[in-house]
Amino acid sequence: MMPALPFLAIAAVGLPLLWLLTLPLAGRWHRFGLPLLPVPALLLALVSTSGWQWSLPWLLMDSQWLLDDLRRTFLTLTAVLWSTAGVFALGYLDNRNLKRFLVFWCLTLTGNLGLVIAGDAASFYSFFALMTFASYGLVVHEGTDEAFRAGRVYMAMAVVGEMLLLAGLMLAAEEADSLLLTELADAVVTAPQAQLIIGLLITGFGVKAGLPLLHFWLPLAHPVAPTPASAVLSGAMIKAGLLGWVLTLPLGLATPGDWGDLMVVAGAAASLGGALAGVCQRKTKAVLAYSSISQMGLMMLLVGAALATPDRAAVIVPIIGLYALHHGLAKGALFLSTAVHPPAAGPVRWAYWLLLALPGFSLAGLPWTSGALAKLAMKEALASDHLTMVTATWLSPLMTAGAVATLLLILRFLWLHHKQAEPAANPPWRTAGWLLTVAGSGLVFWVLPWQAGELVEQPYWLPKAYQYPALLAPIGLALTAGFLAALLVRRAPAVPPGDLLALWPARRPASGTVRAQPAPAGRALQRWSDKVSALSVGADTRLRSGGLLALAILVLLVTLINQVS
Repeated sequence: MMPALPFLAIAAVGLPLLWLLTLPLAGRWHRFGLPLLPVPALLLALVSTSGWQWSLPWLLMDSQWLLDDLRRTFLTLTAVLWSTAGVFALGYLDNRNLKRFLVFWCLTLTGNLGLVIAGDAASFYSFFALMTFASYGLVVHEGTDEAFRAGRVYMAMAVVGEMLLLAGLMLAAEEADSLLLTELADAVVTAPQAQLIIGLLITGFGVKAGLPLLHFWLPLAHPVAPTPASAVLSGAMIKAGLLGWVLTLPLGLATPGDWGDLMVVAGAAASLGGALAGVCQRKTKAVLAYSSISQMGLMMLLVGAALATPDRAAVIVPIIGLYALHHGLAKGALFLSTAVHPPAAGPVRWAYWLLLALPGFSLAGLPWTSGALAKLAMKEALASDHLTMVTATWLSPLMTAGAVATLLLILRFLWLHHKQAEPAANPPWRTAGWLLTVAGSGLVFWVLPWQAGELVEQPYWLPKAYQYPALLAPIGLALTAGFLAALLVRRAPAVPPGDLLALWPARRPASGTVRAQPAPAGRALQRWSDKVSALSVGADTRLRSGGLLALAILVLLVTLINQVS
């Protein structure tokens, strides 16, 4: 083991926290540390070797940190996107509530990086909970009524997800008599409560990953956050649920029940349903949020296929990391572009629209892009002759439909951006952060020799002649459908962000006004939302309440793990 690796690991997790200690003495210069905070994590991902492991007996209950190929890919995604978003933030943030933003940014970053390298349940859950609750401050940072409503919904769903996840991890740890994540899956398969544990893990991580019927917080929270925060929320943090599934579910093992097929169906529903709701949005960020739900549905489909076909899991799991890396950077670039103004005229304007559209068309599988690499590898892994589950015959049509839906969402985003964006000068840091993210989304695969093994060694970014129709057909269908819709549909139907949550009207905080009564089916959720809304009263109160809640969960975690150990 390289002597520098433990130092880099501590620096990766500890540097954002150390940066907070200088906050009381900081001035405007303090924001310039944002792009540098993820650098140790990026170095750790690039210089470490697969299988690196480090024991920290002084942290929690003998924490284990490790890096394998999958974690290195997720760590690269997280570090690159947080760094480029940090560059963007230098040209985006003003001095209003700056220190509060920096506090929540650093805490969330620590949690996001820490959960990737955590190898035991105690440290993984602690970092996961820190990321979840600290990001509440990013969601409500703007201080608008819309942001506070999104924050209430986010916090309510976060608490539900954390409790389901905690219960699943505790039951799995009890069956394994160990806290190591690598040992939980084997124990879950043979556990008497295997069905319950798998269900808890799927739904617990599914809240973060946008599982259907647990997704409606996402199109509310992501659009209201500051733009650099939206980029990391949708590009990196949402992938924590995906990573949790891969690390804790018994992939590659004979799993009881039909959970794999159910996840395939849920992934297909998220992919198509997210696209259907997304094309009916009126704001660019809301369209991109539903696009994230749609794309996460495809990754959910991959997890379901790996869960249902144990003999293919070893091939599918690396592709999950490949697809997550591709989507995270492309979606981060798209979110950042929402705050980049177009030039007034000239060749620079054409270059602007080309760079704006490139990550979106990459998501749809445009040849010679990272999306083509990811989608061709995905199609190869999910070829029907390799799979034995009932839904295998539907996977290829579903992937094609998902690619069409993706590009329709991108076309909707480009149209809204064209109508809403005003030509203006951009701060240099803002432009630099956006361009770096666009470049990273296209170039990062060339510097990841470990990713997907032999799959990446094949030149998927230079498709063979017979592969072009599979890549270009969905793009042609989407362009045709978009053109016909522009001619025939004068006004798209409106779907409110949060879709299902529209059954429960938003609170009306203004004094002297009549509060809308919720529908009968939504009164219980409205009362629950009212209780959670106390967290939104005052910045100091929110910070103290969030910290106490995270501390209470951490204490509960340590106590319960100690009991089952």
